[in-house]
Amino acid sequence: MNIVNKVTIRHLKENKRRTLVTIIGVIISVAMITAVATLGLSFLDLNQRQTIENTGEWHYSYNDLNEEQYQAVKDHDKTESIALMNELGFAPLEGEGSKPYVYVHQLNKAGMDQFQVKLQDGRLPKKPNEVVLSEVLLQSGYDKEIGDTIHLEVGKRYSLSEEMAGEGPLNQNTSASVAEGELEEELRNTEEYTFTVVGTIEEPLWDYSWAPGYSMLSYIDEDILATEENVTVFVKSNDISTSLFDAIPVFAKNQNIDQNQIEFNYNLLEAYVVSPNEGAMTTVFGLIAIIIVIIMIGSVALIYNAFAISVSERSRYLGMLSSIGATKRQKRNSVFFEGIIISLISIPLGVGAGLLGIGITLYFVNRILSEAQFDVDLQLIASFGSIGIAVVISFITIMISAYIPAIRASKVTAIDAIRQSKDIKLTKKKVKANPLVRKIFGYEAEIALKNLKRNKKRYNVTVLSLIVSIVLFLSVGYFSNTMTKSFELQSNQLNYDIAASSSTGYGGVEELKQVMDNIQGLQEVNNTIMYQKMNMSGIVKEEMAGEPITSLENASDYISDQGVQYFMQFIALDDKALQDYAEENGISYSDIDEGEGILINHVSYPDDNQGKYVETEVLDAEVGDSVIAAQENYDEETGEVSFERVSQIDIAGLADHFPMGNFYPSPDTLFFVVSEKTLANIDEQTDYQPDGMTLYIQTEDPVSTQEHIEELEVASELNIANQYFYEQQDRQMTLILSIFVYGFITLITLISVANIFNTISTSVALRRREFATMKSIGMTPKAFRKMIQFESVFYGLKSLLYGLPISIGVMYLIYNQTQNTFSYSFSIPWINIAIAILAVFVIVSVAMLYSISKIKDDNIIETLRQENI
Repeated sequence: MNIVNKVTIRHLKENKRRTLVTIIGVIISVAMITAVATLGLSFLDLNQRQTIENTGEWHYSYNDLNEEQYQAVKDHDKTESIALMNELGFAPLEGEGSKPYVYVHQLNKAGMDQFQVKLQDGRLPKKPNEVVLSEVLLQSGYDKEIGDTIHLEVGKRYSLSEEMAGEGPLNQNTSASVAEGELEEELRNTEEYTFTVVGTIEEPLWDYSWAPGYSMLSYIDEDILATEENVTVFVKSNDISTSLFDAIPVFAKNQNIDQNQIEFNYNLLEAYVVSPNEGAMTTVFGLIAIIIVIIMIGSVALIYNAFAISVSERSRYLGMLSSIGATKRQKRNSVFFEGIIISLISIPLGVGAGLLGIGITLYFVNRILSEAQFDVDLQLIASFGSIGIAVVISFITIMISAYIPAIRASKVTAIDAIRQSKDIKLTKKKVKANPLVRKIFGYEAEIALKNLKRNKKRYNVTVLSLIVSIVLFLSVGYFSNTMTKSFELQSNQLNYDIAASSSTGYGGVEELKQVMDNIQGLQEVNNTIMYQKMNMSGIVKEEMAGEPITSLENASDYISDQGVQYFMQFIALDDKALQDYAEENGISYSDIDEGEGILINHVSYPDDNQGKYVETEVLDAEVGDSVIAAQENYDEETGEVSFERVSQIDIAGLADHFPMGNFYPSPDTLFFVVSEKTLANIDEQTDYQPDGMTLYIQTEDPVSTQEHIEELEVASELNIANQYFYEQQDRQMTLILSIFVYGFITLITLISVANIFNTISTSVALRRREFATMKSIGMTPKAFRKMIQFESVFYGLKSLLYGLPISIGVMYLIYNQTQNTFSYSFSIPWINIAIAILAVFVIVSVAMLYSISKIKDDNIIETLRQENI
């Protein structure tokens, strides 16, 4: 070890406080990088496991392959394993209910693994004449056990309703059709099967809550391909990448497999961040790149401040090295050597702190999810690759942070060090302050301003620290909000838990009112609403037509002499519900007269033509504008369509969200919330018929609420649809994303605060001699505190002057990156900006006062003689 490095180590030991502060700063930075990488991997792992649990572990499938094609798929270099599935069909099950069948199908051994078949008792089937029964089937009262023989008449389901007449067989994803208590479907092409029960399994993933049959699972082997045509081949690939979307169709074409026989498991592939949508991938990786850059910038700023202040404080020591013949290279390398020493200490501790922090976080997150009745297990995932990348990025960050201070250190001469002329600028022009400052705020403010100008480099380092903290907080906050908004736009999450309607489709109003009155007293029920809808056509003036419809390729098809045609849906609420809905949207209920309605103008929907999720205004309308409700008439002789005016609907208010219920927004659909009287008047003037009345319920315990409803006598006359089970994954992901978002913002906020405290406290510590000098010439404690307060204000104003425009620029960059997949207007988060402005002044003031409190009792003479901190 050369003499310069030895002196550097000695200097680090002598300045223990500054060295410790630098090490802590680097540990925080490394922990942040490690935490973000680990949390990202853990989140992806959860999404992958959840998707596999819900869809099975397969990446693409083929239908109706012959033996030769199957062998080619099996030997394909992208195939890891193959699941074979054959749906035998449905067999009638005695008793009444929403599941009137037993669903019989076959899987091979790989299929049972890929589709998460979990054995409960006995063993899995190994022959085609063996079956296992779903535990839910046994719980329904099915009187069979292991060892019993079962004889079944298995066939295909066909609907008897006029609407579905002529359609093909129904599958397990289509619920049973019941009308007036009678099953409106039949089994055809039935065959007799005899099975031996060899075990029971947990409820499988294809036994949806709405599925018509309980599962009975048998075995299949490759030989079946010679006799059966409807076997589906599910492939688990060993190459999960975007190359699948090009390679598989080409492979299929070479094997004479029709493209319609191929299906990709997009849900699982997207969980691995693999999608054929280039815009979506550009959005994902673009946002990842932006957030990594933001984190690196924050880390560089945090560590750079420590090194910059270190070099400033070490100017005498660097000058001493120059006086004894040290070269520029040796002085520069002394800073890099210091960086390496700090890296060796800080990086392992930072990685450990990051992993420990995320481990503790996930422990509490899992507890929160468990209390919310979500069966989710967030696991800590830390690969060697991710930790290696974190270590490399951290080391590069430290070296980048040390670069500018190292260059500056190499230029320190012995004369500069003795004069201390690099940091302190004493020329009259440099420190001149505007006379108004003294007149308005007093001499303390003038001294504060001159202090900042004299200590220009330290002042800039502190301001830079504040700017980076502002940019970090606002950018990460906007990034997190963008993630949440993007998820909400594409998840299409329902805003209710249970829907109940008449089993006949019409009537049932009294029964629904009885249910609503009965459950409103339940503690777990948060809200209920009951209404009916009616669909018809609408005509608006051309100048009112919104961009969504005018930008369509076939926009001219909607334009006629009468105006622009829209589809229109009325939602008729009773007076109390309408008043509540109006107040939710900031609309005065007293302003809504008969013949008026609230237009839901702010909507979001998937636009297949653009390949985006769009959030926009449907009409370019204002309160007071009107829309014509019309009846569409078709002339069979001429083939022309005309619209007959039914009523004029005046817009009493504009809303940005729907009431509880099922709605499907699109560019050419208008949704009006009206009173029941208004809908009744329209109904009298048209041939259109309103839909049946539906009751929607929001509840904290959907299962308990449904059980309560089913105990009522009127329940047998109602269709009850519980959305809880197939909305559960979205709810889980929403909660997890919220925890991730707020946790991320909290992490960045804490780091930003630590950054500011670190920079200001170190800066103040380095100015102890300066402050001692001021006290020695008679500055009173009151005047000193006032000076410090003004310095805090100047720090805050300067940092906000630069930090806010930069933050808005970064926000727009993030917003612009999302527009490959989502389309919505850019809005500045004023609340976050207000929080940032307030936080800057509070944190700076507290940091300054805290730092000053540490030195207020310093002995003036001892402080003036002190060299190290």
